[in-house]
Amino acid sequence: MADFQSNTDFELKSVVIYPLNGGTGQTITKLVNKVTYVESILSPSIAATLEVVDSVGILQKLPIQGTEVVEISVITSQSEEPFDYKFRVWKVANRFAKQQQQVYTIGLISEEMLNNEAIRITKPVKGKTNEIAASLLTESLQTGKTLFSEPVLREVKYMAVRQRPFDLITRLGSKSLSTKAGGSTESSSSGSKTEGNQEEAKQSSGSAGFLFWENRRGYNLFSVDSMCSEKEGKLRAKEYDVETWGPYVEKVGNQEDGSDDRFTIATSDFVSDLDIMTSLRMGKYSSRVIFYNISTGEYSEYVYKIRDSYDKMAHLGGQVDIPEFSGVVKLDQTPTRNISSIIDHETWQNDPEPGSPEQQDQGEGTSKSSPYADFNKDFLVQSIARYESLRNQSCVLVVPGNAQICAGDQIDIRLKNKVPGEEAKSEEWDNESSGVYLIEEVTHQYDRVSGTNGQFYTTLRLMRDSYGMKDKASAHSSK
Repeated sequence: MADFQSNTDFELKSVVIYPLNGGTGQTITKLVNKVTYVESILSPSIAATLEVVDSVGILQKLPIQGTEVVEISVITSQSEEPFDYKFRVWKVANRFAKQQQQVYTIGLISEEMLNNEAIRITKPVKGKTNEIAASLLTESLQTGKTLFSEPVLREVKYMAVRQRPFDLITRLGSKSLSTKAGGSTESSSSGSKTEGNQEEAKQSSGSAGFLFWENRRGYNLFSVDSMCSEKEGKLRAKEYDVETWGPYVEKVGNQEDGSDDRFTIATSDFVSDLDIMTSLRMGKYSSRVIFYNISTGEYSEYVYKIRDSYDKMAHLGGQVDIPEFSGVVKLDQTPTRNISSIIDHETWQNDPEPGSPEQQDQGEGTSKSSPYADFNKDFLVQSIARYESLRNQSCVLVVPGNAQICAGDQIDIRLKNKVPGEEAKSEEWDNESSGVYLIEEVTHQYDRVSGTNGQFYTTLRLMRDSYGMKDKASAHSSK
């Protein structure tokens, strides 16, 4: 291991770029000033950039034409083994000349992402979403990377109309239900009258939605409920075996409290703590969805209220319910978004009996249901509300570099109580902002020209669906 004096020190061991003709790779380590590596739970591909100060004319001599393989190896203070990354060139930008040097940025991306742009799926896919994802990755994209995923509740059959593999997996993820969450339920016992219709709207409930992304470990396909669940939580899939990093602690000034310097917070910036207007327009609290079955002519309306399903969801914070809104209109009781959808249980039904998601009596005590019925009622508004709930709190942290942290992991943070006076002395931490967050995005920045051995910092974009700490009562709870 290199002799590092600080937890932000690192050594850029090698950066090698290989020409398209398959010749010997050219080492450009000394030409690279900065490596920035990024992964996000909202992206199916890892990415990176190289800031290059070129004094030997690599652009022209190699030359760089795009899709060249680039291999990067970095040694940090956390591990004796180097961290290795492999990409392909997709972009050269920001180039300018200075004396006898050229300065430019090389954009890097995974090979699978480049291949994804040239592949279109034109035939029906069927099975459970995790099975379809595995098939598309191995057969269409021919990747050797591992897919980590949890079981999905139902099989689907879907006509892919020239969709790219990653787009198709992401779309099917939004239609998927976790076996742990048990799908969704509906009831017509109560509801609200709809405008222009004397019938009451049925109530819809439940949780839905998966996320698909790539990180350093491989590809990932998991439900939002698994990702918001504690290590031993009942909604957490055993396949979601991720780290909960920390606790990372905020220090005040040069205060020495005996904590590990590797787990200190350099800066914290809360991008969003509250955005009621966006939440209302997205239908986070309550939505009305209108279904029309084009085969039977059946018209139905359902009202979804997240409050009805909140207790059955997994949550990262200690908040036990959504707030009680005041005013003339109860924002969590009145639908603020109207969605219409066409459903058809006959699309993949070849039998003479009508297609239906429910089992039908076939006589002699037998029953049968359509294997690929349209289950829009179980996931359409549920997944929208679940995705939107993740944006309750959004925070950006900068911490000493940790190349082991990946997008999709969880992190425990402790932020100092900012209230003045005696209250701050009695309660050290900000209990509403501290706690466990989901890591939405990770940026590892290796800067060779700063410090003695360079400086390595990790920027984390965090998100979570509820306020507070698990062992503390949240002031945002209404129960």
